[in-house]
Amino acid sequence: MRRIGTLPDPDEARRFSDYLYTQSIECSVDPRTSSDAPPPDGASPSPAVCDLWIRDETHVERAKQELETFREDPDNERYRVGGAAERRRKQQQAEEKRKKQLQQKVHPKSPVGGGPLMGAPLRQQAIPIVIAVIVLSVIASFATNFGQPHPSPVPGELSLEETVFYGLSFVDWRDYVFTEDAFASIKKGQVWRLVTPIFLHGDAFHLAFNMLALYFLGSVIERLEGSWFMLGLLLASGIFGGLVQVWLPEKDSLPPLLAGLAGSPFSIGASGAVYGLFGYLWIRPALSPMYPVRMVPANVAIMLGWLVFCVFFVDRIANGAHIGGLIAGVVIAAVVSRLGSNRFS
Repeated sequence: MRRIGTLPDPDEARRFSDYLYTQSIECSVDPRTSSDAPPPDGASPSPAVCDLWIRDETHVERAKQELETFREDPDNERYRVGGAAERRRKQQQAEEKRKKQLQQKVHPKSPVGGGPLMGAPLRQQAIPIVIAVIVLSVIASFATNFGQPHPSPVPGELSLEETVFYGLSFVDWRDYVFTEDAFASIKKGQVWRLVTPIFLHGDAFHLAFNMLALYFLGSVIERLEGSWFMLGLLLASGIFGGLVQVWLPEKDSLPPLLAGLAGSPFSIGASGAVYGLFGYLWIRPALSPMYPVRMVPANVAIMLGWLVFCVFFVDRIANGAHIGGLIAGVVIAAVVSRLGSNRFS
């Protein structure tokens, strides 16, 4: 805090403090006598003065200028804002109370997990969508031998692993071989293929990384926004990310530097959906000041840096899904914030 000066009249000091508050400047009034020494016996005490203290150092210079202007005409009508200041204080108190209540969902008293991406503890209760996606991803990944299904010992027949993998991929390779159309299976009515590649993963590390990120990010969103919203955000990000991956040109038509942006209908994994959740939690707090969580800046840098690094230096990564999912999450955050939510506005 910084002292910017004094005013001789407590009423004037309060009026000036209220005015600064309506200008988003926090000012404290500290009454005191003009002399620290006690008055002689029988003498009247020194007249009171009010010290003015500014909480935020960045507001000190402006507050000093406002004080000089106020001293020139303290009775000006512009400074009679006591009612407006009081309403604003009550509104701010109500907002702080609501924010604390929302934060209880993210900062439970007895957490059983951790959320390093947000710097917030997490718990497993009330996140059925997150748990369901993790369970389905583990089952699907192991059931297909992590994208490398074992063939059937019977010639001409598909093994169970092959049947599951071909049935959950974006396109059945047998349809693709004959048509070279990435949407061949979907055009036959198998619309679940827009979603099911999210549950397939290429190896144990791929699965573990995506599921941990899904848990940390998705748990926060599902507790704050609800399971239906979480499901919609997850599906929108995963589907749009998958479509971007399919729509990108093939590797042969790209310059070597951009080979990491090659498209394919056979990409698998939940990373597109994960980047959608990340994009939502990254942008939503910036647009909704009362949103009770913030992404840790270092982790924002890691997520974005990893995306760029994969484009240029890592082979066989669905970078199109990452980019598409991120775009979907950012757009949804912008739309939801613009539509308005009384809880977070």
